[in-house]
Order: sequence, then C-alpha cells, then structure tokens
Amino acid sequence: MTMTKYKIIIPFVLGLFVWQGVADAASISTRVRVLEGKVAKQDRAIKSSLKSLQSRESKVEKSLAKVNALEKKVDGLLNKKGKNHRLERADKRYAFP
Repeated sequence: MTMTKYKIIIPFVLGLFVWQGVADAASISTRVRVLEGKVAKQDRAIKSSLKSLQSRESKVEKSLAKVNALEKKVDGLLNKKGKNHRLERADKRYAFP
C-alpha cells in the first residue's frame, strides 16, 4: 500500500512542478505580449508626433520665407521712396531761389 502511495504521490508532485513551470512561462509570455503592445502604441504615438512636428516646422519655414520676402519688398519701397523724396526736395530747393 505504501508503495502505491509513492507511485501516485511522486508523479503528482512532479506534475505540479512541471505545471507550475508551464504556468510561469505562460504568465511571462502574457506580460511580454502586453508590454510589446504598449511599446508599439507608444512608438506609433511618437512617430505621429514627429510627423506633426516636421509638418509644423516646414510651415513655419515657409511663412518665415514669405515674411523675409515681404520685408525686402518693404525695404526696397522705402528706399525708393526715400530717394524720390530727396530728389523732390532737391528739385524744389533749386527751383525757387
């Protein structure tokens, strides 16, 4: 009878150890899968944010180029007006002694 107990208890205990190892491996696998999902989600969010940032930077660069072009035009017009204004004053000064 005691031999029969050992024949039943030993495989049962060994089975529990094996089953515990399988359960631990499954738990680790599940955790890894969950973490991979979170990392993939963060990666997508970062890539989306980076695309958005790059598009905003390009818009800012284009707008800055437009502003610089307008500044040059305004400076050119002011210089042209200043020259014309000086010429008009010079003409008036010599026309009426």
